[in-house]
Amino acid sequence: MPGLLRDKIYQKIKRDILTGVYKPGEQLSANQVAGQFDISATPVREALNLLEQEGFIEVLPRIGFFVARITVKDIRDMYDYRIIVEGAAAELAARYIAQNELDYLESIPSDYLMGDSESYLKYLENNREFHLSIAKASRNNVLAKAVAMTLDQMQRLVYLGIGSSTHTDAILQAHPRLVEALRARDCQLARQVMIEGIEAARDATINQIVHGESLAVQPSTHTEPR
Repeated sequence: MPGLLRDKIYQKIKRDILTGVYKPGEQLSANQVAGQFDISATPVREALNLLEQEGFIEVLPRIGFFVARITVKDIRDMYDYRIIVEGAAAELAARYIAQNELDYLESIPSDYLMGDSESYLKYLENNREFHLSIAKASRNNVLAKAVAMTLDQMQRLVYLGIGSSTHTDAILQAHPRLVEALRARDCQLARQVMIEGIEAARDATINQIVHGESLAVQPSTHTEPR
C-alpha cells in the first residue's frame, strides 16, 4: 500500500510538471504537498526522488526539491543522444521486425489535438509505446533498454515539442512514414525517417523554450491521492 500511494503521488506531480502547473525552478515542499493530500511526507519524498532520477526534479542539499530547469543545450544534448540510439534501433528494426509487430505499430494512434493537454498526455503515452516497440524490434536488448531510459528522461521535452505551433506536420507524419520504411525493409530509409522525426521534435521543443509558447494549464485542485 505505501508503494501504491507513492506511485499515485509520483504520477500526479509528474503530470503537473508536464502540463505546466509546476514551473521550471519552482520549489516543491514535501510537507506542503503532503498537507494537500492529507498524508505523511514520506511517500511524497519517495515520489520526488523518483522524479529526480528521471530528470524532472533537482535536489539542492539542505534546501529542498525544485522543478528542473531546461536549457537549449540540455535539449540539444538529449536529442543528439536520441538520434544516435533511435537511429540505430530503426535501422536494425527494418531488418528484423515481424509482420505482427508492423501491424501493431500501425495500430498505435499518432495524433493529438493542438492546445488540448489531455490529448498531449495521451500522445506522450502512445509515442513512448511506438518508439519502444521499434527499439524492441531491433532484437538488441541493450539498445532497447537505452531507448526506454531515454524516452522516460525526455517526456517533458517531448510534451513541450508537441505543444509548439511549429513543425506540427513533420511530427504527425513521422510515425506513418516510419512504418512505411519498416514495411519496405529499407534500413537506411528507416534510420533517416527516424532521425528527421527526432530533429523536428527537437526544433519544436527549442521553439517552445525560446519563444515561451508552452501550454499553460491551471491547476486542478490538488486533492486526490489518499
